[in-house]
Amino acid sequence: MSRKPSTSIRLAAHLLGLFAVVGLVAQQESDLDDESSYFAEIAVEIVNVEVYVTDDDGNPVQDLTMDDFEILEDQRPVELLNFYSVTNGRPGSLSEQEDEKEKSTDPLLVEEPELDETKYPESQRMHLIVYVDNLFIHPLNRNRVFNRLRSFLYETVKPGDEVMVASYDRSLHIRHPFTSDPERVFQALDQLEGNTGYALQREQERLEAVKAIYEVESLHSALFKASSFADNTQHELDESLDGLREMLESLAGLPGRKMLVHVSDGLPAVPGQDLFQAVQQRFSDQSALGQAMSYDRSQRYVQLAAQANSNRVSFYTIDAAGLRTQSGMGAENPGIKFPTGVASAIDGIRTSNLQDTLIDMAHRTGGQAIFNTNDVSDGLERIAQDFDNFYSLGYRAPATNRGRYHNIEVRLKEKRKGWRVRHREGYRDKAIAAQIEDAVAAFFVHGYVTNPLNAVIDLGSQTDNGDGTWEVALRVRFPMAKITLIPRAEFHQGQVRLYFSAIDEAGAKSPLGELPMELRIPNESIEVALQDEVAEVISLTMKPGPHKLVVGVRDEISEVRSILGRFVVVGKQ
Repeated sequence: MSRKPSTSIRLAAHLLGLFAVVGLVAQQESDLDDESSYFAEIAVEIVNVEVYVTDDDGNPVQDLTMDDFEILEDQRPVELLNFYSVTNGRPGSLSEQEDEKEKSTDPLLVEEPELDETKYPESQRMHLIVYVDNLFIHPLNRNRVFNRLRSFLYETVKPGDEVMVASYDRSLHIRHPFTSDPERVFQALDQLEGNTGYALQREQERLEAVKAIYEVESLHSALFKASSFADNTQHELDESLDGLREMLESLAGLPGRKMLVHVSDGLPAVPGQDLFQAVQQRFSDQSALGQAMSYDRSQRYVQLAAQANSNRVSFYTIDAAGLRTQSGMGAENPGIKFPTGVASAIDGIRTSNLQDTLIDMAHRTGGQAIFNTNDVSDGLERIAQDFDNFYSLGYRAPATNRGRYHNIEVRLKEKRKGWRVRHREGYRDKAIAAQIEDAVAAFFVHGYVTNPLNAVIDLGSQTDNGDGTWEVALRVRFPMAKITLIPRAEFHQGQVRLYFSAIDEAGAKSPLGELPMELRIPNESIEVALQDEVAEVISLTMKPGPHKLVVGVRDEISEVRSILGRFVVVGKQ
């Protein structure tokens, strides 16, 4: 029983050059106005929190159960609904895995069976992002880390996992989209090894500023040198953090765990802080330290961590610079006279300024940081333990206060000396519209689709409007049996909402259009209806050229959603 629409929607030309909703099918008036709250109670949004428990030696603590944990949101206990564990890279606890092995029908089975990727639910699949900040890295440091990173990826990535390589080079570049093929990942890393790293140029500028600070005779001139360097660094840092924010935004709509391995030579919390400290040491003037704090970017890192937490992304940060030596204030500049201990003190400030941000972002998101080592192998091994040993705790999100950021605290009911619990420190409870927009962005950037509702897009005819636009017919259909229907006195009722957006080859994206649908099936027709499908025809007004078209189908009762797309060339008969 295909549902014929009483009205179609018309999506017309928009300032961005694609289409925008100008008219929607109004939801049919219902004499059951009090049912909206009932529907809201049925939909359950689950918050999944990955938890890593280690003993006093840093080894994963295995075989914990749901009863071992308690979780608090905004300092209030919440009820755990879901529990999932992975031990030694396999679903289930160690004891469960041993029991399964004992039940094997093959008495000669000695080796571990191949890992079945289907055993991982979509909500627990891993998306690993190797993110290289070429704006804040020396190429030699980057390539040294890559040598170890290749082995780490080869040994750690398992069936069902997907890896992406991205870099920031004054703009965000996806070097290779998500793939399960390690060879493609290695090829992307090989290509990145030939790219410029801008940290060397910045370090030369810093050395010149240091030298000038100890050569000029006035405080004003010294502050000018420090400020000039800080201004340039701040501009580049803001660009770099904007690129990282853009990456986090694109990951929001992807399901499962997302681990972002961030490779850089450190990111300054206060650009030029060590130079202002040098000015203060040289002229004994505290105003230099006050001026330094005008460049403080600490809040931006806190915001990035909150965004990562809201999008279920954990930072695993690597300071590729390794063991740092005195730079610019040591014996290599004998013409500059330093008071005793000044060089090492200022270099210590510089190191902390670059590393503290990496440590803090990892801490806030439940990840780990690798720093102060020229060989990152041990640190990567600790990260691999996180991939292979974790607990996922799920609980019901609050039904109100959408858009708020909530703090999370996970505890062990029985505290053990030396044991440590890590997890992301919070999340933002996003409105439904924001969640759909995240999923649309994930399709446009990463090609992510999900279709539990078995929806289908049929492209129909195209008609030239004669004004530089075309009318494109689109039909969306899906099985009635996939939709949750609530029995009423005389009928079964369902609520579905369709979403539409498109992006052209220049990257211009249309706003998200919506079409609500209310389904009412007479009780005497329900058995027949469940064997048929729902269909809705839409007319889109679009400009000519190639477009990626995305359609979302959302069951508003069960909150099950499909996101699927089509490529269409508008204006081509």
